[in-house]
Amino acid sequence: MSKYKTKDVWNRVFGEKQEVYDYAGRLMKKLACGNPNSSYHPTLDHIRPLSNGGCDVLENIIICHRDTNEEKADHFPHWKANGASFHARRVKGSRVAYKIIED
Repeated sequence: MSKYKTKDVWNRVFGEKQEVYDYAGRLMKKLACGNPNSSYHPTLDHIRPLSNGGCDVLENIIICHRDTNEEKADHFPHWKANGASFHARRVKGSRVAYKIIED
């Protein structure tokens, strides 16, 4: 669980955009923030999970579709989502920031 709110992070990352695709190619809609029954529900995901030593900081958080988040679960640094393989690479010069790369 993060101390951040999905809509606040959405505004910071995507600004006024109402629809975007997550890194796994799933469509998310800003209007679906906070609506877990929506098929476009965006969620916050810790790239490096808290259970795996990750921090609850914006540099370690990404907005992704509910299904992408569920498929990733606590997998790190390699996982599969929406039929593709991904891995996380730490951003050079940072101890907490990660970049997601498709394999």
